[in-house]
Amino acid sequence: MAPRGSHPTLLLLLVLLVVGLAQLSEGASYQQFVTRHINFPKTSAPNDRRYCDLLMQRRGLTRIFCKHSNSFIHAPASQLRAICRRGGTHVRLNLYDSRKPFPVTTCRVLPGSRPGRCRYRAASGVTRVRVACVRRLPVHLEPTYLP
Repeated sequence: MAPRGSHPTLLLLLVLLVVGLAQLSEGASYQQFVTRHINFPKTSAPNDRRYCDLLMQRRGLTRIFCKHSNSFIHAPASQLRAICRRGGTHVRLNLYDSRKPFPVTTCRVLPGSRPGRCRYRAASGVTRVRVACVRRLPVHLEPTYLP
């Protein structure tokens, strides 16, 4: 008959599994950030509206539903990573504001859009951005409002 009580080996295995999964999700979050928000150099399109339609589709943001809003930053990933280090100002929790402005295109879905036929309006400008950082990597872009 097996002894009852705690099993240190099983507990250690569970802890290692949880830590490993957390690290995987953090890495995936940075990759998702890059996919969803960085477009450098800016993809060529006839106009900003077509740019948004094209990029939102290419980045998989229109498959299941038309994502309501998304911003693309036209700067190298290294400059965005720097915000989580010395290139940003700590705001609160894990949020950091960039010290310098970046060129940004914000895409907002047009009424009547449907998956597979998502259409967007675009606003382009230069602005500072706010990111959430995990392990000194950006994993989330706070909404960027452009006129």
